[in-house]
Amino acid sequence: MASMNTRTHTRLRPSLRTPRQTSLLRSSAFRGALVYLAVFLAMTGGTLAFLYSEMARSLSQSADRLVWQEAAVLSRLHAMQGTDALQNFVATRGQAGGEMVYFLADGLGTRLAGNLAAFPTPEQTSRTADDWVTFTALRGDTASGMPVRGRVVVLDDDLALLVARDITPQTTQLATLLRVFVGAMGGLLLVGLFGSVVLARRTLARVEIITESLRDIMQGRFDTRVKMAGSGDEMTLLADQLNAMTARVDALMSSMREVTDNIAHDLRTPLNRLRGQLELVHAQLDDASASRDPLIAPLEQCMHDIDALLENFAALLSLSRMESGAVARETEDVDLNAVVADIAELYAPAFEEAGARLDVVMPEGPVRILGARALISQAIANLVENAMKYACVPKHAITLELSRRATQTGVFFDICVRDCGPGIAAPDRARAKARFVRLEPSRHLPGSGIGLSLVQAIAQVHGGELTLRDNDPHGLVATLTMSAGAV
Repeated sequence: MASMNTRTHTRLRPSLRTPRQTSLLRSSAFRGALVYLAVFLAMTGGTLAFLYSEMARSLSQSADRLVWQEAAVLSRLHAMQGTDALQNFVATRGQAGGEMVYFLADGLGTRLAGNLAAFPTPEQTSRTADDWVTFTALRGDTASGMPVRGRVVVLDDDLALLVARDITPQTTQLATLLRVFVGAMGGLLLVGLFGSVVLARRTLARVEIITESLRDIMQGRFDTRVKMAGSGDEMTLLADQLNAMTARVDALMSSMREVTDNIAHDLRTPLNRLRGQLELVHAQLDDASASRDPLIAPLEQCMHDIDALLENFAALLSLSRMESGAVARETEDVDLNAVVADIAELYAPAFEEAGARLDVVMPEGPVRILGARALISQAIANLVENAMKYACVPKHAITLELSRRATQTGVFFDICVRDCGPGIAAPDRARAKARFVRLEPSRHLPGSGIGLSLVQAIAQVHGGELTLRDNDPHGLVATLTMSAGAV
C-alpha cells in the first residue's frame, strides 16, 4: 500500500468552493435592459397606436368628404332639373362603376336608378350616431359583396338617395399600415432583446473578471489584482478600489505574517535551549540520590509543556504559510488507502487501551490523490486524536471512513471520522475551526485550539474543506474533503 514515488514541485494554494455562476436571465443588467426595453416598446407602441388611429380617422374623413360632395352635387341637380334628370344622371354614374355606390328609390323603396341591387335592410347595416351607414353592397356589375360606407339623403317625401363609397382601399391601407407597425414593433423587440443579451453578457464578463480575482484573493493570493479594461466607468472605478483594498490587505497580512514568523522563530530557539538545559538537569538528578527524586516530576512536566509550546509554534508557522497561499511543497501521488491504514494502525492500540475500538472503512484498491502526504497524514491524525480525546467512550467505536464522490465540479475524496461523543453544537461549529478557539465544555482538557484550524487549512490546500455535522443518533462527524487533483 505504499504510495508512488512520482514527485513534482507544485505550488499548493487554498481552494474555496466555486461560487454559483449568475445566469443571464437572473443578471441585473439583463433585467434592467428588459425594463428599459419594455418602457421603450410601450412608448413606441402607444405612439404607433396614436398614429394608426389618426390615419384611420383621416382616411375615414376623406372618404366621408367625397360622399358628402357627391350627395351635394346630386341634391343640387335634383333641385335645379328635377327627378328625371337626377334619375338619368344616377343611372349614368352607376354604369360607370368605380368606388361609388348609388341607389335612388321612391317613397315605397322601389329602385329607380343606381348600381346597387337592393336597398339594405336595417338588419344588414351598421348605423352610427351621425346617421352614417356601413354595409356589404352587391352591385349590379359584380356578384361579390364589398364593404361600403355612405349616407341616405331624403330629397322629398317620395324620393330618397343613397350615396356610398367602397371602403376596401381604406381598410387595405389600414391593414398594410398595421402590418408595418407590428413588424416595426417586432423588429424593435428583437433588436432590443439582442442588445439586452449583448449588454448583459458584457456586464457579466466584467463581473466574472472581478469574481475570478476575488476568488484568488480569498484563496490567499493577495498579490492578485483585478485587470479591468475600461474608460473610467463604474466597473473600472470598482476594480481600482478593489485593487487598492487588496494592496492594503496584502501589506497588512505580510506584516502580520512577518511578525508572527519572527516571534515564533525567536521563541523557538530559547525554548529549545531551555529544554536542553532541563534535560541535562533531569539526567543529573536521575543519577543523584533518592532525596532529589521529588524534583524529577516537575522537571518532566516543564519539558512536556515546552514540547507542547514548540509543537504549537510549528503548527502556527505551518498554518500561517498555508493560509497565506505561499506554501511551496513537494507533492506526490498519494494513496489515501495507505495513509488511512497507517493512521489506523498507529492509533488502534491507544483505542484498545481505552476500551474502545477504531473501525476503518476503505474502498478496495488504491485511492490516489495529488497532494502532500505529510500534511494529509497530519490532518487525519488531528481528527482521530480529537475523537479519541473528546469522544472515546468504552465499548463504543469511532469510525474512520474513506470514500470517493463525483460531482459536476470534479472528483472529491471524503475522509470521515464518526464518534459517539457529546458533539459540537451547530452555532459553535464555525468557531471551532478558527485558530486558538476552545469551546467551553472542553476548556479543562489539554490542547491549544489549533487542531481543527490546521485541518481546515490542509483541506483548502488540497482543494477541499472541513465540515462538521451531527452523527446519528449522537456524536460528531468530521469530514475532510479533498479534490482528486490532476493525477
